[in-house]
Amino acid sequence: MAAVLAAAVVSLLIGFAVLSVHDTQSVATVRSALILTQSDQATPVPQLLEEAARRHHGNFYRIRQDPTGKVPTRTLAPIIGDQAAYDRAFPSGQYARFDTSITTKIESIRHDVRATGYLSTLPPQELQEVASELAASGVEVRVESVGWFGLLRYMIGFTPAVITGVAAVLAAFLAGFARAATHAQQTAIARTLGRRAPFACDLGMSGLLSVGAFAVLGTAAVFLLRWYNGGNQLSSYLTISAVVLGVLLTAFAAGMCLPGLLPERLRFRAAYCGWRPWSRGRPVVAAVQVLAVTVVVFLLTQAVVSMVALQSVRESRPDWRACAACTTTIFQGYDGPGALDDAVRPFASAVRELDVVGGVVLSWVPGADRGHRYTPGDPESNVIVANPEFIARSNGRLPDPLHGATGPGEWGLLVPEDRSTEVTSIAAAWQESFRTPLGDVPNRATPKRPHIATYSPGQVFNYGRTDFRVDVYSDSPVIVAVPATAGLVDDDSYFAAGTSGNLLFTGDEATTRHALHAAGVSSSVYVTDRFAEQVGRGVQAAQAKLPLALIGGIVGLLAVFGVLIIRTRAHLQTHRDRLLFSVTHGHSPVRTHLRMLLETMALLACTGGAILIGLRSGLTGPDMLPTTLGIVFAAVGAVVLASVAIITVRASTPKELTRHAR
Repeated sequence: MAAVLAAAVVSLLIGFAVLSVHDTQSVATVRSALILTQSDQATPVPQLLEEAARRHHGNFYRIRQDPTGKVPTRTLAPIIGDQAAYDRAFPSGQYARFDTSITTKIESIRHDVRATGYLSTLPPQELQEVASELAASGVEVRVESVGWFGLLRYMIGFTPAVITGVAAVLAAFLAGFARAATHAQQTAIARTLGRRAPFACDLGMSGLLSVGAFAVLGTAAVFLLRWYNGGNQLSSYLTISAVVLGVLLTAFAAGMCLPGLLPERLRFRAAYCGWRPWSRGRPVVAAVQVLAVTVVVFLLTQAVVSMVALQSVRESRPDWRACAACTTTIFQGYDGPGALDDAVRPFASAVRELDVVGGVVLSWVPGADRGHRYTPGDPESNVIVANPEFIARSNGRLPDPLHGATGPGEWGLLVPEDRSTEVTSIAAAWQESFRTPLGDVPNRATPKRPHIATYSPGQVFNYGRTDFRVDVYSDSPVIVAVPATAGLVDDDSYFAAGTSGNLLFTGDEATTRHALHAAGVSSSVYVTDRFAEQVGRGVQAAQAKLPLALIGGIVGLLAVFGVLIIRTRAHLQTHRDRLLFSVTHGHSPVRTHLRMLLETMALLACTGGAILIGLRSGLTGPDMLPTTLGIVFAAVGAVVLASVAIITVRASTPKELTRHAR
């Protein structure tokens, strides 16, 4: 009964997750996207799209996202060619969204600046015709599909919902197989007596109970949805949830049928009454086990990353609270093709002006956050490029190598004491990089010899990254301290630090916006965000991921263990005579168990290969760090091996073997 309720609950939850992601990632009727790669400023792109919309009976939406509020805001500027489709998505001028966790505002295209991209209700093939028409007017565009496949990739990479659903389907298959295999003897007798499908009654009862549970829980979900969003897309929600339930029941049925369809010539064999069904389903179940363990590893990795992120934020609370009121910038490339490029120089100018009065904290980690490589431009270099304000905010834990020297060409180097012998080579490498910057440096100066100091090796708070802030500390980094007045850091480096969340303004949002506006940064290419709120949203995202990933991982793991128990017992039943002979004559049963060990190792080896394929596929999200994934895989592999060993040892005692022999 618990499994029946679980199937209904999982179906309804996955249905909600699917529609929520579809709802928050795009407008319900959107099917494609039009990305502008090059156009003349004089080309009337909105007017050309208006004509195309009327001609092709489709709609275009220019979209802007502001993730900084407690409820994120999405602003849409519609170009309407199909009024009926627009009215369905926007009754009374408001978006009838399924998930209320996002606010959508509608504004006129006439008051909107040039955009780099538009969402479209046209299918990609038809939108390609529009792209050809625009090309004739000198507008170069790229067409992308924004259908269910794109949303599926997003869900796999950034939410555990899809992987949890896969784990549930695999668990249903393995549960069906386990149930049929453990009733192998009754099935054999029933089929021998003439029943064609003795498990049909069991399967039918499971299906009826699941449908009944789905109906009861679905009714409750309907009332909750009417309260939540007024019942918008109610039929779609129930349809998707019912399809998920059908997939779960189909997987369960497939698992039950696999061992129960042996040919007649095998029904009277004594081995069939024990574990002959395992031989018949071996290839399929082995493949499902590999996929299940792979999914479990990915889910548990997401759970581990979420737990580490929460722990990191908890441990670093005294550090980040000291800058909780600081402001970060989030740049968005929604405007013209050169809008972000145009923002680089004025943004760097604002940073340099504020740096003089301690108005910014530069904590750029251009490479890794641990390791013993410190070369400029090396993605594995454990370096923090900082400014004097960063040193000052360490509360005395880091010495100031500059000692007030902030003139042209002045820069400092903080090296951990255990790397003091490498100071000369590190200083030479960075001095050379300052001589040949990659971007523009106003009032460029010749780098002087660095002011060098050492500090006790340990963790240095680096303000983390913009996602879950897992890496809020660098382990004994080299710190390159460069004041803005030195004329050594190029514009692109400041902009890169600002876009990655590694440059914070110490003033509030209004003060920061005023400084950027005064420097000439267009307000249409960025939004400001309080550092504390950014950390808070990361915590909320980690807390939302954690339970779903844990539940999916545990469900998948239990299903795998269930089949491992069946497989191990099947092996022992098949070789019980040999084991009894070995035990009776005082021989070691290791040879008999060697095949089981090799099969288990093969299972883990195939799982490792599947994990590598998953990483290279591009479907996994940025939180699937290879190191963390490897540790989780090693832990799961150790648990699988230990479980098989324990089951084998406990079932291979003389008492157990004698009992089964009787």
